[in-house]
Amino acid sequence: MRSRYAAFCTGDEDYLLRTWSGQTRPASLELDPRQRWTGLEILRTVRGRAQDALGTVEFRAGYRYQGRDGEHREVSTFVREEGRWVYREALDLR
Repeated sequence: MRSRYAAFCTGDEDYLLRTWSGQTRPASLELDPRQRWTGLEILRTVRGRAQDALGTVEFRAGYRYQGRDGEHREVSTFVREEGRWVYREALDLR
């Protein structure tokens, strides 16, 4: 989760696509360079340990866009594919 947040902060679209499940990954991704991420807070995790095949992370991420502060809140689902954790989908909690 934290590495994907860092990729959003730095605009690393390739990393985001590489760490996205092949089941749900889009063909491409375009991040808006005007959006600046300002902080990540992990609120809750469920499973996601070494013996698990699935895990969820609830988080809140602050951002600044066009002079306004905002917040994105989500529950992300991660799955193991070929032995590594990848992002599958999210439930947006706006």
